[in-house]
Amino acid sequence: MKINKIIKPKRFARFVIVPSAIFRHKNISAASTGLYCWLFSHDEKQEMTFKFIINHFSNGRDALQKCIKELSIIGFLVREQVKIDGKFKGYNYILNDIPLTGKPLTGKPLTGNQHQSNIINNNIYNKSNIKPNAKNYDKIVTDAFDYFVELFPIKNRPTTKTNIDRWLDTLDKIHRIDKYDLRQVYLKCKELRNDSFWETNFLSLVKLRNYNREGIRYIDYFMYKPKPNVNDIRKKIQGAIKFYKYNDPLGKELIGVKTINGDIDFDMLKTMLTENEINIIMND
Repeated sequence: MKINKIIKPKRFARFVIVPSAIFRHKNISAASTGLYCWLFSHDEKQEMTFKFIINHFSNGRDALQKCIKELSIIGFLVREQVKIDGKFKGYNYILNDIPLTGKPLTGKPLTGNQHQSNIINNNIYNKSNIKPNAKNYDKIVTDAFDYFVELFPIKNRPTTKTNIDRWLDTLDKIHRIDKYDLRQVYLKCKELRNDSFWETNFLSLVKLRNYNREGIRYIDYFMYKPKPNVNDIRKKIQGAIKFYKYNDPLGKELIGVKTINGDIDFDMLKTMLTENEINIIMND
């Protein structure tokens, strides 16, 4: 019975080779990418505990827990409980090389007489602390609920039964009526919560089915990714006042941005905006 071990897909067992999917997955933090690579560098002989991880890195406990949670949500990692004779004995860290595929995770702990699979079933819906209410919501909705809630600051999370029902009802309608994949909605919400503008303007799931000034539901507005305009792009840069164009020593036209703290040149701007956003500004 394996306890506190790293379990990788068999074809990677004899090599320190990291699957390229981790480097191509968008909107994942650099810290989580690094932790995944470090975990992948160990073989199954190494005892892997959270204490062992903490002792290796300079990051604090909370930061590492956040990384483990992020990898688990995306589907690169399952931190699976192991129980023997009903008693908790530890965790196995099961790594996967392909995120967000397969069937939902059950979240059930391994027991002494269970065979542990090396295959990770990836899905964001692998737990739920919410008790079903009078409405018969789809299990996809109730299982996804916790993950959506944890995207928001504690002060903005629903605490009363009324608010919990409103958030659940919103997810249910997005899934059942609007026909969106809640996994993709989750990733979009995570992106919005990390956006400098939306982190203070998107504080409740209920907003997703409200209408904006153009009469479009926010869920449709967000999921269809409308083409941003210059003002939308400017809001992504803290303290930005306006964009301007200038020529480099070779006469090539570039763009910069004036902010309340000074100018940002093109080289720095490229690290803050996407290529598409820069093209929109250049062509404005």
